[in-house]
Amino acid sequence: MTEVIVAHVYDVPLEEMRARTRGGPRAALARQVAMYLSHIVLGMSVTDVAAAFRRHRSTAHHALHHIEELRDDPEIDRTLRFLEGMLVQAVEVRP
Repeated sequence: MTEVIVAHVYDVPLEEMRARTRGGPRAALARQVAMYLSHIVLGMSVTDVAAAFRRHRSTAHHALHHIEELRDDPEIDRTLRFLEGMLVQAVEVRP
């Protein structure tokens, strides 16, 4: 669910976000954002995030810290708050 929402907002094909390779910079950023939101909003552990995104635990750990650092940029922080709200609503509506 997180991947679908982030892929839509970042205008990145879901297949590119799910690819085993890093992909382009936009896909990599979108994947990192989805990993971050899975951890922050859904409460997934770093190990579970890594498994869900088919990445090594250290890669997931790096993504979480990288996105947290990017939050210093007001535009990125605004986008992340928007995505957090969308994800919370999606989880609340889900049967």
